[in-house]
Amino acid sequence: MLPNRPLAVIFDMDGTLLDTEAVYHSALQKVAQSMGRELSEQMFLQLVGLHREDNERLLRQHWSEDFDLTAFHAASDQLFDEMWRAGVPFRPGAIEVLDSLRQTELPLGLCTSSKSPLAEERLSVAGILDRFDQIVTLSDVGNPKPHPEPYLLTAKRLGVSPESCVVIEDSPNGLRAGAAAGMMTVLVPDLAPATPYTKALATVVLPNLFSVRDLIAATLSKPCSSPNGHPVARKPG
Repeated sequence: MLPNRPLAVIFDMDGTLLDTEAVYHSALQKVAQSMGRELSEQMFLQLVGLHREDNERLLRQHWSEDFDLTAFHAASDQLFDEMWRAGVPFRPGAIEVLDSLRQTELPLGLCTSSKSPLAEERLSVAGILDRFDQIVTLSDVGNPKPHPEPYLLTAKRLGVSPESCVVIEDSPNGLRAGAAAGMMTVLVPDLAPATPYTKALATVVLPNLFSVRDLIAATLSKPCSSPNGHPVARKPG
């Protein structure tokens, strides 16, 4: 159960709602192999949730300073673009949790490390662009995740205080951003399993988005409380 009744829900996009991480991993692996390099799953997991500049720093350390990252990213971006346009599946329970939240009338935000207009294009291709009241992308902020700025900006645009927002994330860096913003955080691991570190950061760890749907529904069904902690009966209607 969440400790407080949420007044807004904010989703990450890649790896949380859309199963893009597996597609991206495949694209990077294929291009790396074509350039005589190997990209292990362990190395890929370190890249998840980071923006391009941090990715490049890690890849240079992993491969070599003189590796042609410009060519690598150009080829992998082109392949990834072709792959996701052919159709990226949803994470299990994604549509169901969005459908359920639509009935609650809670404002929904999306906070992603992808840039505009690419983020909006992916959401449009997936058919869920209109599900969100506010969308914050990497293009909107000066400090990307794991800095709290993206989530704080999303909350501000939604008109909800950070402590009343619940963040749904799959990656350690996104989780760090939500926790640093003072929000309730729900971790739904994707490729990287939950660790003691991420479990400590998360308010709740759940196996899938079906469980997120049930968690929020259960939290919203609890009686509201007065300042002294005693239940307050809801008014009809």
